[in-house]
Amino acid sequence: MSNLNKEEGVTWTEEALRRIENAPEFVRAGIKKLMVKRARERGKRVIDSEFLTEIRNESMMLASKRIKKIGFEELKIEAFDTAKEKLKSARKKEVIENIKAFLSKRTSKNEEILRKFQEYLEDDSHDIGWTKEAKERMEKVPPFVREMAKKRIEEQAKKKGYRMITVELLSEVFNELIPASVKEGLGIKRPPSS
Repeated sequence: MSNLNKEEGVTWTEEALRRIENAPEFVRAGIKKLMVKRARERGKRVIDSEFLTEIRNESMMLASKRIKKIGFEELKIEAFDTAKEKLKSARKKEVIENIKAFLSKRTSKNEEILRKFQEYLEDDSHDIGWTKEAKERMEKVPPFVREMAKKRIEEQAKKKGYRMITVELLSEVFNELIPASVKEGLGIKRPPSS
């Protein structure tokens, strides 16, 4: 593991660092800064590839919500121009122009990125997003408690600093919220004590 940002109490796995090095140069510093911030918010001491993916997905979801707010239901190149018009910060306008230029040169992963953005654009949640897998898992919750459970899960996610509900977060929150007696009655085994 690398000692990058060790002074902030966070280390990086080699795989995570390699992924950062594969990102466009104009976003690397921002990614590193965001990752350290999110890791500290969530009490993580190691930034690994899975955490990078989680935060990338959250960032894409938030960007999708912003795209929706400016009037687009799908990601189109015109969205970049409209966003630039609405921004005051010259630095943010420059970043948008860099992203637009980068995407116009790269085609291999663009379809995957566009598919993921479209998935997030179709998400009708307001201030916190849900992955497709987390939504599917929530469909298994009995309908009479689903909305209440969803509200509690979103509250817990916000308290923990999450901006997106994942299956892993659902498991964690379910484990915290469901009383032991109910788990036993449902035949849910308790995780081993540490």
